[in-house]
Amino acid sequence: MSDTDIVEVMVFGDSITYGAWDNNGGWVQKLREPMDVKNLVDSSVAYFVYNLGVVDDTSAGIVKRFEHEVAARRYLNEVQKRVAIFCVGLNDSEIILKKKTNRVPPEEFEHNVNELIRMAREHVDKIIFVGPTPVDETLAEPVPWDTEKAYRNSVIKKYNNIVKSICKGEKIDFIEIFDVVIRLDYKSLLEDGLHPSPTGHFVIYELIRGYLEKNKILNFNATKSLEHRYKEDK
Repeated sequence: MSDTDIVEVMVFGDSITYGAWDNNGGWVQKLREPMDVKNLVDSSVAYFVYNLGVVDDTSAGIVKRFEHEVAARRYLNEVQKRVAIFCVGLNDSEIILKKKTNRVPPEEFEHNVNELIRMAREHVDKIIFVGPTPVDETLAEPVPWDTEKAYRNSVIKKYNNIVKSICKGEKIDFIEIFDVVIRLDYKSLLEDGLHPSPTGHFVIYELIRGYLEKNKILNFNATKSLEHRYKEDK
């Protein structure tokens, strides 16, 4: 196994990272599928994509569980490269209407992002942050399942910019989702005003895959010779 290029990709986030409400598993599952194919046809690699999205999680929750999650995922201690992808900001920006405060105040959110970077640098080789997605405010203020809470795009944008600014200063990769998606017919990409539809998850996947390929963080393509061999075996 020592000659095999072993890469672990751990994706931390909330219900959107988890894949709600896509019956095909969401954008992280879509990211994993070509990795699984590559494992089958290319014996020189072993790519493992872990979906560590937890419903309703925030940056504070990820800070608490990060080191435990990483410690539990070490493939025979032979991993050559570890990648941590953090998707934070949306639940942090949630507005508690009665208190007129954010679930995770901006100052605390900034601290959490810096803490994630600090911890990740001790355990992984590559750190990436993915920005939050916009919402349909007509359905998210308040949210139907909890009328004491709301989401606003102006606030989400503020949290997005906090992450972007920190990443720029720390020379950490940042994948912009908010500014790209909001220029689309983004409301049609949402299932319930907050969570992406299956099509919305596909759009997010395309943006993230494109970034990872362009920056040579992951190689999604098997060589032609190996593809040919696999087809012959079939």
